[in-house]
Amino acid sequence: MQFSMSLAVFAAAVSALPQPLAVRKEQEPRVMSPQEAAHEALKAAGLRKGDFGTEAAAKIIPVIIGGQQVTMVPNLVTAAVGDIVQFQFANGNHTVTQSSETAPCTPLQNSLPGAVHSGHIPFNDGQTTVGTFNMPVLTTEPMFIYCATGPHCQLGQMMVINPKTADQVVQYFKVSNQAKANVDAKTVAGGTVAQIPLAQAAFQPAPPEDKGKGGAAPPPAAPPAAPPGLFQGRYFIGSTSSPAAPPAKASATSPAAVSPAPPATTAPPAVANPAAPAKPAGTTTTTITVQPGAGQIPAAGATPVAPAPKA
Repeated sequence: MQFSMSLAVFAAAVSALPQPLAVRKEQEPRVMSPQEAAHEALKAAGLRKGDFGTEAAAKIIPVIIGGQQVTMVPNLVTAAVGDIVQFQFANGNHTVTQSSETAPCTPLQNSLPGAVHSGHIPFNDGQTTVGTFNMPVLTTEPMFIYCATGPHCQLGQMMVINPKTADQVVQYFKVSNQAKANVDAKTVAGGTVAQIPLAQAAFQPAPPEDKGKGGAAPPPAAPPAAPPGLFQGRYFIGSTSSPAAPPAKASATSPAAVSPAPPATTAPPAVANPAAPAKPAGTTTTTITVQPGAGQIPAAGATPVAPAPKA
């Protein structure tokens, strides 16, 4: 009996100790159409489509975050109260974070806890769904939005909703470039996170990165240099330049002396005769010497004929 009570006291003592907290796994957002995601955002904000008077005042305005460039497209949006700005997250890891006009790259949540922040929403190669942040527009006053990932804000990943002038966007871009730090927010607020099918997104994802070793393939090797030109019979092969002619052979019976042709790699000397037309490169000049007293140049293989005696 005493042993049983001791066990009961021990069990009670153990139950009184602090118990480890159960780890709750975050549930992935449900995949839905862009229209369903916008409707869920209205419900989460406690609003209904008819609260704003007209059907047109509840349209979906897609904005692409990231992708092949660190941008927000478009970076200027005009929206009515009740519209849904649907931020669609492309390649990379980005946020939608609200700042003030004069303190870019710094979350407005520091002074206004309910200010907009989506949290970090990635898009990886091969995904078939797209993360979205669906933000109901509750005011027509300007809203200044930036990405709180790395240096994205300073690189120009920002936008303005309902700017008073286009120059207001330019000035916000300029001061964002000069910000000393890019500060993240802490709490998701101002909208709802969802997923839509990639086929229904407003963008095409960037092509997958080549993660193989060695980087990009080397450029193709240059073709080998052409071999030196060669004579083959009467034709010159192996080069597209105009070659010199092959050496001429002198006739054994001809009294004319034929000068040898220069090597194929050496241009022949120019003939000093201003009246003669210019010869194309690669031709061979043959000099013929006439014997004294000969009346004419005999044809090759013919017997020279002496001139007739004077009367």
